[in-house]
This record gives sequence, C-alpha cells and structure tokens, in this order.
Amino acid sequence: MKIEVLGCHGSETPSAKTVGFLVEDRILLEAGTVSSVLSLDRQLAIHSVIISHLHLDHIKGLPFLADNLIGEPGSAITVYGIDEVLAGLKTHLFNDTIWPDCTRISNGDVSVLRFESLTKRATTRIGEVEVTPIPVNHTIPSIGLFLRKGDRTLLYTGDTAPTEEIWRIGRQMPDLSALLIEVSFPDAMEKIARVSGHMTPSMAARELEKLDRPEVPVYVFHMKPKYEAAIIAELQQLLGGAVEVLQEGAVLQI
Repeated sequence: MKIEVLGCHGSETPSAKTVGFLVEDRILLEAGTVSSVLSLDRQLAIHSVIISHLHLDHIKGLPFLADNLIGEPGSAITVYGIDEVLAGLKTHLFNDTIWPDCTRISNGDVSVLRFESLTKRATTRIGEVEVTPIPVNHTIPSIGLFLRKGDRTLLYTGDTAPTEEIWRIGRQMPDLSALLIEVSFPDAMEKIARVSGHMTPSMAARELEKLDRPEVPVYVFHMKPKYEAAIIAELQQLLGGAVEVLQEGAVLQI
C-alpha cells in the first residue's frame, strides 16, 4: 500500500503543511493539504476523501479540490466520514456562505461531491482499500482508522490524546504493518496537549506500550512546526530509532 505524504504537520509555515496523505494515488486521507502540492491531473485522479474530524487543518483543502473538479464531466469525489463530520461539512463549510454547496453542483450526470457515512467499527471498502473507523479521544468527535489492502494493514490514529480501543484492536491484528501516530507538542507542554486532545513524545511512548507491537514500523505526524525540533529530540531520547518522524514528500510502501 502506497502512502504519499502531502502534509504531515499540525499547523503551517512555508516549509510545513497540514495533514494530507494520498493512498494508492486515488484516495485522500485527510484534506489539510492537497491542491497546493498536486498537479491538476493528479487531483482529478482522486475519487475518495476520508476525513477523521472537522478541525480546519484536516479539511481546509477540500473546497479547493472540489473547485478544481468543476467543469470536468464525470469527475466526482466521495467524501467519507462519520455522521458528525458530514453534518459539520454541510452546515459550516459547504453551506453557500463559506463555500458553495458542491453536492448541488453537477459535472454532467454526477455531483462534484457526494457524502458517504462511515459507521464506527464497521468496515467499508473504498476502491482497493478496506477502511475501519475507531473512535479516539479528541476534543470533538473523531476517529482513527485501520486501512487494509491485501495482507497489509495501516493503523492511523488521527488526532488523539491517550486512548484505548484502537490499541486493543491493533495489538491483536496479525497483519498490522505500520502505525501513523500523532505527536503535536513537546513534553513541557503536556498540559496543553491534554486540553487540546493531542500528545507529547512521552505520552506517545506510553501509548505504544499499550499497542505492544515493537516489530511494527512507527511514523510520527502532526508536529506543531514551532516545536518540531524539540519533539524530534525527545522522541530520539525516548525511542531511539524505533520511530520515524514524517516529512512532506515522503512516500511509504506499507
């Protein structure tokens, strides 16, 4: 399973982009970054977008992606999310005030966007990938995900503070092949990490103990750019070479 890192940070600077992962060239996991890094042809190849929760750094690229599809006959994207996410997108973003309601704009016989609900803990097939959403511990309704293609499974935490269920499931999954885990703040900011539903290096290290799968490659994302150097240093001290901090442009083969 190919994962291309379009953006992997928890905020933006000229050298850091918000979260977006392109899966198998056709499925966008999170829409914080897409149109600013992909050519129009590559954007038109995307058929599905999965959104874990409604925070701006995970959705802000979606309106521009939809805009770039308008006028392309037959081009359409299905947006997948839990009910709370889809309702929020309709009410607060694609509401004909902040942005046009792209579910009512047609490209020939299809709408530019359509929304499809994900049921927590139930598996949905999206193209070549099976997706299973698991609730995690954030400040608003949010999910982590298991993404499976063939005999390879990726665990994606989404944004979360310490949580339980996703680790219990992952610990028992024989084909677990890689983990993407968020770390947003350095240890000195643990209080704000907990209040905002995020993690520090020490918090993430304790979560990895719950998973108890030391053979599984671990990739870190969602670093706040301002604190990235401190986060990397602390991860190195705690976990050594057991984790890799993602950077934009990386391509993972899971």
